[in-house]
Formats: sequence, C-alpha cells, structure tokens
Amino acid sequence: MQWLPIVDTKLNVWTTAAMIVASVGLYNITRGWWRNTLGKRGVFVRNFRKLAPHVRHEYVKGLFGEPAWQYKRILQEHTIDLDVGDSELADREMTVRTWPLGRMAYLTTWCTDDDEVEMYGITTRSSIFRPVVRIGPDHVVRLGKSRLSSLPAPLANAEITALWAVGAQRYSYSESHYFGSPGGYRTWVVGVSDVGMPAMTPVRLRANPDECDDPAEIERYRAQARINSVLIVGGGALHLDSILPFGVGPEFGRVMLIEPEYGLRARLIKIGWRIIATTSRVRDSRDLRK
Repeated sequence: MQWLPIVDTKLNVWTTAAMIVASVGLYNITRGWWRNTLGKRGVFVRNFRKLAPHVRHEYVKGLFGEPAWQYKRILQEHTIDLDVGDSELADREMTVRTWPLGRMAYLTTWCTDDDEVEMYGITTRSSIFRPVVRIGPDHVVRLGKSRLSSLPAPLANAEITALWAVGAQRYSYSESHYFGSPGGYRTWVVGVSDVGMPAMTPVRLRANPDECDDPAEIERYRAQARINSVLIVGGGALHLDSILPFGVGPEFGRVMLIEPEYGLRARLIKIGWRIIATTSRVRDSRDLRK
C-alpha cells in the first residue's frame, strides 16, 4: 500500500478561524441587506396590518417609532344643532403625523385631542413595496399595481364620490367606498397621490369635478390609473371632502423637504424610477389606444 497518498488530518486552526470570520461577515452583510430591503418591507406590512381606527397614538409609535412630521389640520364634521335640530358642519382640529417608511412608503395618521387615531393611510413610493390591502369585506387591492377600476365605481348619488384636483404643480385623485355594517362602518378612500408611485396625472379630467363630469373620461382614467394610496377612516361623522383629494396621501410640501441622497446609489435609484415611469406611460398609452 505504499502507493496511497499521505493525507494530513491535522486541524489547521488559522484556516478554520478565517473561514468562521468570513462566514460571520457574509452573514452580517446578508442580514443587513435583508433588513434594509425585502425584510424591512415585510416588517412594515405586518405592522400596518396591526393598525385599526381608534387605536392610541402610543400604540402606533410602538410599531413604527417616532414620526418625522407632526402638525395641526382643520377638517369638518357633521353635527346637530340642538336648538333647531338641523344638521350642520363644524370645524374640528386634528393632529396629523407622518412616518417615512425607509424609501418604500409613507404612513400618515389623523388623531383627535385624546391622541386617538381617527383615520390612517399608507402611500407607496417604491416598486418593491406593494402590500395587499383589504377594502371592505369582499375586495383587495395591491398598492402600486391594482387599478382603480378593480373596485366598484363610486355611486353618483353618494355624499362623497370621485374627487380630484389638477394644479400647476400638484395633482391628486381620490374616491371613497363605504360598505355599511359588513365593513364595520368604516370608509376606505383609495386614490392616486402625487407623492406616491406610480402616479398618473388626471389631466383629461381637467382641474376638478366641477369642470368635468363626463362619465366616459372618469371610467377611462379609472381603467388606467394605479392605486398608490389608501386612507382608512373609522365610523364617524367626519366630512371627508374637506380634506380630499390631497388628504389621501401625505402633505407634499413637507415630505418634499427631505434632503435628497447623493452618490451612486441615488443615481441608480433615480434611473430606476425613470425606467419604471417611462414603462408605465408606454403601457398606459397602449391601453388608451385600445
């Protein structure tokens, strides 16, 4: 048996130590990448599904941390004049808070004086953040992907129908859906915020509903535009059209003030956004020609 090679079975301590260190380093890099991308997305989605109208602000802060923005906002609600018994509108002040969920989305809450969440919403701004959100008892939408036409058209005789606004720099579209007792007397406002992504401008609908009431144009826009924002409202007497359509997403004038990123990463992200926006416009133009 002299022809058999000699095998050294001694443990090389330095080689083993180097392999362990390299493995730990690779694990930490992979874990950090996961937590900052797809893993963080899963955490945001799970925490968002734990929210509900009338929860405490401290509960929301325990899930998402401190908000980046906090300010007061006046909206209206329905009240009864006890002297004459007539219904009227009264001003109500609420605290609005907004969280930037990484580079993926914005979370917004509207709280009462007792810091009770009266309504909350989420707006996606990334192609990798497309959570599934239940709308009422029988419908679901995927933010950034589902079109407005995937939901029933708003009733023309309802108090809140489709609302939109197109200005020189800003635009937004919203429509409300209410399902009564099966939906827990909640209202779901879905729409397109110019802060979110993708965001199709309702140019053909003109500046506001008073200037365009053509059902064909509204239906054409609903068939093309993708939902990027959802606002969930608890059962109450809020007059939502006092904050809509822009209230479906975060306030543009505040979130736009975040210092933009620099360097290669920022350039790659900007290129990716341009590619997605161009692809979306091409696809929408094809659907329009059909």
